[in-house]
Amino acid sequence: MVAVDLHARLIVSTPEWNNGHPVRILNAHPTPGGVGVRYQDVWAHQPARLVTVEPGFELVLVDGGCQAGRTR
Repeated sequence: MVAVDLHARLIVSTPEWNNGHPVRILNAHPTPGGVGVRYQDVWAHQPARLVTVEPGFELVLVDGGCQAGRTR
């Protein structure tokens, strides 16, 4: 998947974030410089991070997250 497709609650991984361990997307939105992404490690042991990446930045989808209180 690519950054432009990110949305809240997705769990993804990429070597550049959290040493390659899965992270939860807290927020993602288009910005003039690319895609603004706020993410945090899935266990919330570290503070959330805010980054801007290119729209085509590639990530691995680990889990689709929770929709309306139900897991997928």
